[in-house]
Amino acid sequence: MSMLYTNSLMMLERAMNYQWTKFNAISDNIVNAETPNYKAKYVTFEEALDSSIRSAQKSPSRKISSVRSAIDRAQPIVHVAENESMRMDENGVNVAEQETEATRTVYQMQYTMDAINSNLSLMRTLIRGQ
Repeated sequence: MSMLYTNSLMMLERAMNYQWTKFNAISDNIVNAETPNYKAKYVTFEEALDSSIRSAQKSPSRKISSVRSAIDRAQPIVHVAENESMRMDENGVNVAEQETEATRTVYQMQYTMDAINSNLSLMRTLIRGQ
């Protein structure tokens, strides 16, 4: 079964994981928009993925399996914006910005899901030989 689990499908899975983590952080931010001293969370992923893949490429073996495991190891990172305050009570959430990011993230999740479905549909067609 792992032969059918392609690098592109792994990347799509990692992208969906990142987007889901980002959406959860945004949801936390919106829920806590009225909480004094709450600092907004944000999520990064590209740097972790890039670092993981670069370190796999520098390994002596440079096998496909090491790149695949690098993709699999890359995880989104949740950060807290410590130095940002939007209001007098030191709350760091800009609700309009968070709602915009939530909408963007939902669209990205939909595009990623469409790509996953397309990938699986293509594999199903290849397996059936049609």
